[in-house]
Amino acid sequence: MYSICLLVDDPFEREKLSSWISEELAGNCILAGKDCPGQGIHIAVIEVSKWHDWVKIHRFRKRNKGCRIIPLLSPALLHTSPLAMEFKLSYLLVKSTKKHTFLRTIKKAIGELSSEGERIQAHEEDPMARIQIKQKKERHSLPFQEAFLRRLLAGEIKTEQEMIDSGFFLNNGAVPNVVCFIQGFVRYPEQREKEGWHAPMIIQESFKDRFKMHHLTFLSYRRHLLMLIHVPAKYQSLKHWKEGEEKILDGISALERDYGIQLYIGAGSIYRDPLLLHNSYREACKARRTSPYERLCLRYFEEITTDEGIQKCTDYIAQYCTEDLSVKQAADQINLSVPYFSRIFKQETGRSFVEYVTFVRMQRAVWLLRHTNHTIEWIAEELGYNTPNYFSGTFKKYVGLSPRDYRATEEILFV
Repeated sequence: MYSICLLVDDPFEREKLSSWISEELAGNCILAGKDCPGQGIHIAVIEVSKWHDWVKIHRFRKRNKGCRIIPLLSPALLHTSPLAMEFKLSYLLVKSTKKHTFLRTIKKAIGELSSEGERIQAHEEDPMARIQIKQKKERHSLPFQEAFLRRLLAGEIKTEQEMIDSGFFLNNGAVPNVVCFIQGFVRYPEQREKEGWHAPMIIQESFKDRFKMHHLTFLSYRRHLLMLIHVPAKYQSLKHWKEGEEKILDGISALERDYGIQLYIGAGSIYRDPLLLHNSYREACKARRTSPYERLCLRYFEEITTDEGIQKCTDYIAQYCTEDLSVKQAADQINLSVPYFSRIFKQETGRSFVEYVTFVRMQRAVWLLRHTNHTIEWIAEELGYNTPNYFSGTFKKYVGLSPRDYRATEEILFV
């Protein structure tokens, strides 16, 4: 006799499903009580009317090993159905399901349970089988972890209770508190293709190997890679956590040396309140795009100037960088003398006015080389350089490659 549990809040839907079970499956099935005890449930139909009901499904599954779970999905949540597939749930129903569809699904679940019962003893006696089962469960949790983190970074998780209920999605229960935004390119695409390695995988394995004793999570997000780190409580910034910073810089150097992978990373601020982690993501994106205070490969949001006058000047530079800008024009924006402005500007940005303007132009050059078919001569003229040779020399000084060589590199897409 198989026990069926209906965790359906809609009273009409629950009554309908109960009557179908009683009418058609009374010979070999019984309905469990409304509270559904923690043991002995063979089949559970669980209504999914809000995103957080997937959490309930996970918890129910942990309490009821071997139970066949059938989500009953609200039509408004059809976009979450990939979670069921990635979590390897064999069945999925959509409200309001038809009688023949519901009964056919229940009978399939019963058939699976009957076949599986014959294999249980063999699995229990085989230690390798137990290891494979454990690995399979770990893989099942990954889609839920990623979905949870995406909602967290989008600012969609609003309450502490939802954080607590979703804690099992995180590695060892450690909530990341800082976000690093990663972009990069492969210098020698032909070599990568010949050797057969996958750049996103190599990058993740490299950093995981260096952060073995720390909590590290990766997330492909909008074609870029996010590295989410749990920085120890005694540090107020990733920059102040020298051990972590050294691991990141060492990973960047090793990837360039061993694979020709060039990475650029922007790091946000630390947020001890997980509900605010989306701020660290936005800051990491901004840090990645901003002129570096110290080094090009690793930039910190906290290094970006907070001086309103200097921010006004950097916005002005971004708008008019293709023109023949002078330091006096920038200084006039905030009514400062040229000598005083020059001193304050370098103090706040880490770069002289000329260096900063050049960096902004090179950023635009990188985008044009990667995303357009314009000639190098056209790009040089567009950015205000009199000769292509001078533009190429400046580009190589800042990027490490000539414009032609950079265009031949392969952008790393994290999808």
